[in-house]
Amino acid sequence: MFASKFSLSIATAAVIAGGFAAWQAWAANDRVQFPEGYENGIHYATVNRGGIREEIFTSPEAVAAAKAGQPLPDGTIIMMEDHRSGGLHRYVVMEKRAGWGDAYPENFRAGDWEFREFAPDRTPNIREDGQRCMSCHQSQAGQDFVFTLDRMRSAN
Repeated sequence: MFASKFSLSIATAAVIAGGFAAWQAWAANDRVQFPEGYENGIHYATVNRGGIREEIFTSPEAVAAAKAGQPLPDGTIIMMEDHRSGGLHRYVVMEKRAGWGDAYPENFRAGDWEFREFAPDRTPNIREDGQRCMSCHQSQAGQDFVFTLDRMRSAN
């Protein structure tokens, strides 16, 4: 009797620890770093939503893949500058790396993309873990989880 309760306790602790480790990986959200020099890439879209203006950049390799109808390559970074009230409000970065999606529960992940928000001074916003971004981008699974893939395809 004692052995079965002890085994059950060990198994329960292992499940909790595993869940906590997965949550920590998710909540840490520190794999995406600020992409210095992003503005030297391709500015492929301006999106206006109410009082928000989004300027969106990516690499020539990502644009070439989009134009060829291929998935965006491993290492793709999409940078969004979020402008509000006439000034830069924040940056939002999405980065794609093989296997990154494995750190998140299947019902939350957006492929192998990870998201991170940065303040105007380029420091990470540690209050954001990317979950909100992931949940929204899930609706674009057929577009490699990118809302602006069509604009990438028509970029110069």
